[in-house]
Amino acid sequence: MKKTAKMFIILLIIGIAISSCLVRATTSIPSTTPQEDGIDLSGQNATLQALIGEQEAMLESLKTLSAPLQPTDAVFPQETDVVLPQETELPPPPEDRTTINSKGLVFTLPFTVAQGAIVETIPADGPEEVWPEFALPTRRTISFSEYAVEDHLLTPNIYVYPLDEMINDGKFGGSTAIILRTLLENPGFDLQAEEILPFLPPFNAAQMFHVLEQRLESEQTTAIRYLTLYSQASVGVDNYNVFYTYQGLSKDGRYYIAAVLPIHSSLLSDTQATLEEMREYSNYYPAYIYGMREMITTQNGGVLTPSLEDLDAMMMSLVSLD
Repeated sequence: MKKTAKMFIILLIIGIAISSCLVRATTSIPSTTPQEDGIDLSGQNATLQALIGEQEAMLESLKTLSAPLQPTDAVFPQETDVVLPQETELPPPPEDRTTINSKGLVFTLPFTVAQGAIVETIPADGPEEVWPEFALPTRRTISFSEYAVEDHLLTPNIYVYPLDEMINDGKFGGSTAIILRTLLENPGFDLQAEEILPFLPPFNAAQMFHVLEQRLESEQTTAIRYLTLYSQASVGVDNYNVFYTYQGLSKDGRYYIAAVLPIHSSLLSDTQATLEEMREYSNYYPAYIYGMREMITTQNGGVLTPSLEDLDAMMMSLVSLD
């Protein structure tokens, strides 16, 4: 019995413990905002609610924007082929010069000077052909077709002489080359102050004056150029007699290059002086020459045909490839 009573008491205690665990909580959760350590959190809650409200409003607006477009009766233009303007091919610029390459000589010929050129080899002068002092060795010459100036005393030509051979001959050509080389090696020489400037080929006449003197230098040559007039008498300074000349040396020391090229100036007469005018000139010829030289210098030659720029460029472009 005692055992039965003890078992009953134990089972009773266990039942009471289990029933106490099954009692529902009756305490209600407060609806107001709790306070923690005395801090009122109601303001933060209001802010959060406002932010949430803004986000909801934004979402609604996005839904409105992304709503599918309703079909309309609007008519849109059909796609058409776009026609682009075609590129117009421009004609090539007109060539104003050409390159001459013949017998080892190469140079640029402006069409304002001439339309063509021919290079020839001239044999050495024989004793019966020229005055022996004026004899020159074999050289190359350049003549022109349709040169810019037609009515002139002289024929346009360029001469390329072998320098060493000419100097070794010890004649007029050689002494002229030595004088020219001295002038070129000493830039202090005043070309205008020189009474006579070096000149080839030899003329059986005197250099009456020179004007518009200029030193020229290129990769191939160093030279002087000027306008001049040669005569045996008192002739007029006019477009029939005045010409351009270039006298230079190749930098490799092999050639003397000379040019006799007619030129036309707007300052000068196109007609030759009459015999009466030449007799009158002879009475004051030095003063006449001086006055004409000053006029040409002051006005830089006037309008020249061909121009000094074109003649200088042509001569400085000349090179011997042999």
